[in-house]
Amino acid sequence: MDVWKNFLIIKAVLLGARRDTWGTATRRFILMTMKKIKTVLIGLGTVNLGLLRILKAKATQIANDHGVSFIIVGVADSSGAAVNATGFDYEELLELKRLKMQVCELNGYLPKVPVETIAEYVSADLLIESSSANLSTGGAGLRIARAALKKGWSVVFANKAPLVFAYDELHQLANTHGGSLAFSATVCGGLPVINILQRDLKMSTLRRFRGILNATTNYILNELENGRSSAEAIKEAQRLGAAEADPTHDVHGHDSANKLFIIMKSFTNFTGTISDITVEGIQHLEVSEILQAKVEGKKIKLLAVAESESGQWKVSVKPVSVPSDSFLGTCNGWEMGVELKTDLYESIAMKNYEADPIGTSAAVLRDAIDVCERDAYRSGRPNKN
Repeated sequence: MDVWKNFLIIKAVLLGARRDTWGTATRRFILMTMKKIKTVLIGLGTVNLGLLRILKAKATQIANDHGVSFIIVGVADSSGAAVNATGFDYEELLELKRLKMQVCELNGYLPKVPVETIAEYVSADLLIESSSANLSTGGAGLRIARAALKKGWSVVFANKAPLVFAYDELHQLANTHGGSLAFSATVCGGLPVINILQRDLKMSTLRRFRGILNATTNYILNELENGRSSAEAIKEAQRLGAAEADPTHDVHGHDSANKLFIIMKSFTNFTGTISDITVEGIQHLEVSEILQAKVEGKKIKLLAVAESESGQWKVSVKPVSVPSDSFLGTCNGWEMGVELKTDLYESIAMKNYEADPIGTSAAVLRDAIDVCERDAYRSGRPNKN
């Protein structure tokens, strides 16, 4: 079977060379050594379901462009864990949730096995951690990530909590056991803040950072300005799937603070903890304050701010009045945006519109591909273009 598979791949490469450059044909030849990435999904909520839809739609493109195929050998939700050494079909998992069923109803379910021990029951290369955030202890997501890293797996996070509680520890485990970490999906979903900071701004030093890091609160503020009540705005955000059933985490500013913490740890010399970030949400804002700001040509935004003062970082999340025609002032509704200043690149600003969580799912895939290419480079197997 493998001989015929390789024959067909080689034939496709040679035929493709007639209309493409030989460089493109050579890249296609990488399919001969396509790596099957044995993957475990933790959480079958909005983010990982979105990921499964993208994997199903773009499997051929992922194989052609990156030489990898993601095989889902393990999956877990609140009902438990299931494993399948040959891989669950993407559509099987999507259909499971469409029918409002749970992982415990899958063939391969592990009865009486705690989800956090799934790494003991399956051989894998990659863990995608997208469980519900536990901001008290890091929760099962942190325990699962620790176990996976100790086995040499790489880990992609959509869940911020493990990084907030154990950023340095998790990186040390990855370095010690040979895995990789990626977590750009934890900060602003599809807006590649982490990637731009770590990859594109190499050798620069951050001087100042300001950002609207939570689209839900930005949407609520926009609706309040337009005469809608806070309750109505939150209900609509929940209907769209962009706000949690309990929006406290967003409204009180803690989600923005967690994202700011991850940004600071990933790109600066910040050595503090999450408790070193001063946090004030929008829950006490009066509509009259928002309307008064509008009269003055300003808008109130929930800003995450980091400024370096005499070698020390001052970090906060709080409502701030900004000019309506400023960059952050023009980030409206479901938009998130950041502006930063460095020593080498002067000022940079970027934003995106993200009412649909599919952007976060796409960021998870982006991270997963980056991790595969990073791991392949370290092992000397070129599965990258």
